[in-house]
Amino acid sequence: MEMYIHYNSLPEGKTLTDVVGELNEVLEDVGSVCGGEAGRIDLDLEDQRANPKHAQVAVKAYLQRVEFPRDTAVEIGGMEIGVYE
Repeated sequence: MEMYIHYNSLPEGKTLTDVVGELNEVLEDVGSVCGGEAGRIDLDLEDQRANPKHAQVAVKAYLQRVEFPRDTAVEIGGMEIGVYE
């Protein structure tokens, strides 16, 4: 299952490399960062080994904890949801 993080800017004091590494730690065995483009981080969630909902909640909690800007959204199955909704 694919999940995308749409952002206009990174949290203060974070680089894209920092965010990618931290997201990979958060996802551990249930997924990983698999690419992206300007303003988007692509995640691949493992469907077979764990409920992808757990990974979705973990990613959203991470984005809130590191204080991504309020206009950041996650996209799952074609639906975008604000990080703070």
